[in-house]
Amino acid sequence: MSVQQCGIEIYQSKLGVRKQATSFFKPKFFAKNSNWFSDIGPNEGIPARPVALIIITLLLHYALPKVLAQQETGPTASNDDTSSDNSTATTPQCGGGTISGSDYNLGLHVGALFIILATSSFGAFVPVIAKKYPSFRIPQIAFMIAKHFGTGVILATAFIHMLPSAFGNLTNPCLPSVWSNDYTAFAGAIAMGSALIIFIIEYFTIKTAEEYEEKHENNITPHENGSHINNEIDVRIDEKSHDPQQRHHHGHMMLINDRAKTIGIVILEAGICFHSVIIGMALSVSTGSDFISLLCALVFHQMFEGLGLGARIAELSFPSRSLRPWLMSLAYGTTTPIGIAIGIGVRYSYDPQSETAIIVQGVLDSISAGILLYAAMVELLAADFIADKSIRKSSNSNQAFAFTLLLLGAGGMALIGRWA
Repeated sequence: MSVQQCGIEIYQSKLGVRKQATSFFKPKFFAKNSNWFSDIGPNEGIPARPVALIIITLLLHYALPKVLAQQETGPTASNDDTSSDNSTATTPQCGGGTISGSDYNLGLHVGALFIILATSSFGAFVPVIAKKYPSFRIPQIAFMIAKHFGTGVILATAFIHMLPSAFGNLTNPCLPSVWSNDYTAFAGAIAMGSALIIFIIEYFTIKTAEEYEEKHENNITPHENGSHINNEIDVRIDEKSHDPQQRHHHGHMMLINDRAKTIGIVILEAGICFHSVIIGMALSVSTGSDFISLLCALVFHQMFEGLGLGARIAELSFPSRSLRPWLMSLAYGTTTPIGIAIGIGVRYSYDPQSETAIIVQGVLDSISAGILLYAAMVELLAADFIADKSIRKSSNSNQAFAFTLLLLGAGGMALIGRWA
């Protein structure tokens, strides 16, 4: 066979292979081989080379990056002793945070309980006593200072103390991956949920009260509108009005507003009490210099937060012999000492670094943060500066003074966040 004939045969064989390969991509091939795995014969079906190329390509696509990654990290992990030592050193301590008897000063912690009890009660009771007994002659500006400075303290408590602590606890590496890796927004979700629940409760409570008052108003005959109680309310609200129906409407709206304000302050105190128990337990299980710095921070925190809450309680309308303002002040004054007492009682068995303790504290911090954020924004800031026209109608100096007090309270409490 001549060289020319050999070249022709090689060319024809290559041409045949090319036609067979390209026929795989033609529509006729797919129509003919629509059922690949049932009609494969010796001379038809999927060509072997394209399938092999596809398989090899997929293997390289998925396997090669993993192999390269292992080659990059493998030598570093095996040869670098320093990095392995550092990773071991930064491994978080999960559990084992109980206190030994030699490290704990029981007398100092019991003394702290009474110090916090005194400062918390002082802050909460002084405004109520001053409102109840005018003979104390506390100037009105003192109430204004306690009110707006306390608003800043409560707002900063939610943003600076509660919310970061909640995120830190619920993303702690000691917790299962569902908390620390899979979903790291549990703290925000719980805080949002608690704020929405409080909003819904307040909404339907006020709605029910309004419906009850309207129903009660419709059942009163015109002759009953002149009763002693209604006249007392009407004269106090609008002495200039000579229309009995208008006076009664004003009295009705005053009752609704008083109930709404009372509900808002109760919500605010509930969030503060959650928070107070937590910080009381934190103080009771701390030792050494951490205990001293935390105690000093809490003295400032509890007194000014109590003044802010007490000023709000003093503004509420209660009957002259009602015990509710005193009980509300007492609840604030005793919650932090109760937390301290609980911590002292379980100081040797309570492990603040255990999974259960971290989760419980994180969840309670989240709930408190949501309640305090809602109460501070809606019941305090919006009620004082937006819904109430008295500040906006006052002089520019009074407005500047109110905003200065608000910023000082928030800034001071934010600074306390350095230690507590």
